[in-house]
Amino acid sequence: MRSPMRASILSVAALLSATAALAQEAEGEAEPGSGIDWSVGLRGSYASNSITGGKPSLALTPEVSLTLGGESSTTTYGAGSELTVDGTGQARIDDLHAGITSTLRLGSTTTLGGAINGVLTQMDRGDSSLPANTLIAPTVVDGTAQASVTQDMGRFDGKLTLDGRRYMMGATTLNDLSTVDNTHRSYWEGGATLRLGYEITPLISAFVEGEASVQKFDAPDPTVLAYLDGREYQLRAGLSYTYGSIISAEASVGRGWLDYVDGALTDTQSWVYNGSLTLRPDETVSLTGALETTLDPSTSTPGDTDMGVTLSGNAAYQVNPWLTLRASSAWDRTVTLGTGAASWSLDAGVGVDYRSSRHIVWSADYAYGRDYAPPTPLNDTHTVSVGVRVNR
Repeated sequence: MRSPMRASILSVAALLSATAALAQEAEGEAEPGSGIDWSVGLRGSYASNSITGGKPSLALTPEVSLTLGGESSTTTYGAGSELTVDGTGQARIDDLHAGITSTLRLGSTTTLGGAINGVLTQMDRGDSSLPANTLIAPTVVDGTAQASVTQDMGRFDGKLTLDGRRYMMGATTLNDLSTVDNTHRSYWEGGATLRLGYEITPLISAFVEGEASVQKFDAPDPTVLAYLDGREYQLRAGLSYTYGSIISAEASVGRGWLDYVDGALTDTQSWVYNGSLTLRPDETVSLTGALETTLDPSTSTPGDTDMGVTLSGNAAYQVNPWLTLRASSAWDRTVTLGTGAASWSLDAGVGVDYRSSRHIVWSADYAYGRDYAPPTPLNDTHTVSVGVRVNR
């Protein structure tokens, strides 16, 4: 009798073969510059976790996008998903997303931008952040909307951004079929960011950036019996450096405040740091890095505040038109300001892409992750993946 995993592999492989045939037929039918793009990928993985052990999985990853452009505007519609089946035959939606991004140039000095995105995700039931006896992990719906206007005023420039967010977490189902309500983790959020810059030289600019946002939760925290609603403010100053398309970098430092609506909760302030780096010395090499600081209600100590620092980087090298090497890394540290408790995670990975034809790309990846979130013991994860993607 075939296992559920083997049956899934065979059925998805058949679908991928049919898709490849369609791609070959469409090569001569698609109109150049039509703006339509699509791909479908099949990836097999084996993850070994120091707490939950090892398990195989199979993922199907379709993507589709449509870009419409004119002399002064560009709009892109996109959608995709990642559907996973594990070794026991249990299927879940790792990721289901759709969005619209648009830019409109009103003149030589004014640009409008907008984006609407929605994502539905579901964690693995063995995730360390879930109860050990989880049967069905909660689903999360995360929707965002953003609008911006950029104005160039000679040596001065300004950008105003308005954004909103709706985050909803469903219930966690345990092995005894009881549920854990996560309504207190769902919230509405809205905010605005104003950035003013001054060109010191053609390459170097100084800027100040202020942010204000409001967060409203659906239910009170079950431990402190209070809503964690709050207002967050950040004020930072920094420098940016741009050298054509080769180097783009910026760094800023400032102060952040989290002001809780409920007077029983302790308001918090802290130093915050942000930065980014993009380096493209030629068409074959790409290096990116980012530093971000956040202040949020604590997820480990109810009524407290978490300060998170994330440092990430990516690198890609195109050896030739058929072969690309990739690497990525990320380090994240979260400190609960009231208690001083700290948790952290480290992720690193390497990969290779091989294009065997115009439409087909093969890939192989190795990823390592280590996370420590007391009282959960130190957790190491090794993941090996191989896959193939058919592109339009």
